[in-house]
Amino acid sequence: MKINIKNLPVSNLPYKDISLCKDMIIKLFEKIPFYAELPNLDEKENVIFRTFENIPGIKFEKDKKIGKNKVLLIKSESAKFEEYSNKLDEVYNSNNKTKFENYSSESAFLQMYQNMLKRISPKYTIVKLIGPFSFAEQISNHETNFLISDKQYRKYIIQAIGIKALWYINKIKELSPKTTPIILFEENEFYKFGTIKRNNENINEDLIISLFKNLFKKIQENNAYVGVQCFNKCNWHIIIDANPDFISFGAYSNPNNLNVIPEKVHNFLTNGGYINWGIIPVTNENIIMSSNISSLEERFKKTVENLANEGVSLDLLYRHSMVSVQGDLADLPILYAEKALILANQLSQKIPISSRL
Repeated sequence: MKINIKNLPVSNLPYKDISLCKDMIIKLFEKIPFYAELPNLDEKENVIFRTFENIPGIKFEKDKKIGKNKVLLIKSESAKFEEYSNKLDEVYNSNNKTKFENYSSESAFLQMYQNMLKRISPKYTIVKLIGPFSFAEQISNHETNFLISDKQYRKYIIQAIGIKALWYINKIKELSPKTTPIILFEENEFYKFGTIKRNNENINEDLIISLFKNLFKKIQENNAYVGVQCFNKCNWHIIIDANPDFISFGAYSNPNNLNVIPEKVHNFLTNGGYINWGIIPVTNENIIMSSNISSLEERFKKTVENLANEGVSLDLLYRHSMVSVQGDLADLPILYAEKALILANQLSQKIPISSRL
């Protein structure tokens, strides 16, 4: 396996005009167009809605206190839950692609994205979905402290996410047969694993690894790649053991996050895995304004070399690296968001192919 990508699109965006968003994607990401999140255009243009829209038993309800939607899941003891669960199980294990159509998604940007795929026929494209751990942490109405600790909920969530991922994969292949879909799971809640594990005897590393691995395998068996993204400091060895095709971590704010597991990282890369270094800071306008390609290139190389000093092959690191912004862009003015994206694109072109260059 070789993922020939250097500039990885990972973030939500500030556009309210989908044409402006399309123009940016064509300019910077023509070789890897992506299904952009545009929360300023519509509150449903986000990773939560696109993952669980039309999934039975899941609904969205406005929380008046915070002014945002919260996600509700039907209780597991109800007859409806059993009915929905049985149906998900049937579809999840089916080879009949038409059955996935009942779990489709719609959005203002989706049609434009699909048109881009048909016109460009790129080698890759990316759809970001919420990962199972993060969804379980965010759910609102359940009788367990953590959804994944309950076997019934665990199966339900994995199959719901898997079905939606397979719907996107099938749709992409229908529109552009030569394109390889990449499903990027956002797991920014995974930093809470240690606390949850201490408070719940049913949660352990083996359970989470098995959870991820089964989902990743299902997607990979359908000729797509799987990535996992967490820009918070987290236990990457657990995710790596589940065999994703690449990981995306916060290399600007947590540059040493992988340094504690050099052997795991080396084996991951040796076996074909890739690393995305989220190293373009985007926390505010000032930090973007003060960033330049020279300082970012120096920071990137220093961060990679520090990991190499722990025993990971530097050549392997460079050959299996991508870069991106680190964080969301939706709250930034378009000018600054686009500067961050341009910086990521410029840095991606400076990744050495060898430690001797």
